[in-house]
Amino acid sequence: MFNRNKIGFLIGMAVVLLFVSSGCAKEKTDEEKLAEAIQKSIANSANKADASTKKEEPTVESKLVEISNFITVSVWNEGFVNIGSYKSRGTSSTGKELDIDFTIDRLGKAMEKKAEYDAYIKGLDAKYDNVKQVWTKLSSETDNLYKQLKENKPQANDKSYKFNTGLFEQYSEAFRDDVQALKKK
Repeated sequence: MFNRNKIGFLIGMAVVLLFVSSGCAKEKTDEEKLAEAIQKSIANSANKADASTKKEEPTVESKLVEISNFITVSVWNEGFVNIGSYKSRGTSSTGKELDIDFTIDRLGKAMEKKAEYDAYIKGLDAKYDNVKQVWTKLSSETDNLYKQLKENKPQANDKSYKFNTGLFEQYSEAFRDDVQALKKK
């Protein structure tokens, strides 16, 4: 008949088979796994859609900070400063080679964005009259300088080319200061 070793072996195998079969019974089929994944994906998409529709509109103050940063970076740093340096030294403000046509084209794209900001600021209520007044001056001076560049492009190292950004700087600083004051209120 059976000896003890064989009986122990068979009992051990039975226990292993029992665990394996019970584990397999609990494992989901590929179809069930796929259905679960689809349900999770749909739920995640719905949650993301809900979150995106709940985004709050920026405050007027945060929009004005955005506009102030735009003037500093896109118009001043990437445009007027480099152009002023190009006409007097033949390089960018950091001493690197500068493609003046490309710089003026990029400034043109910034001017399109500025037109959107003009409309936004014009639509602000009376609470922002001081900012609106300064912006009107800043916007007009920006337009004048850009028009000058389009009509009479500077040449490298042309010290006779007049590109006076003094008023732009004055209005830009005043606009930035007024926007910062609004943030503190």
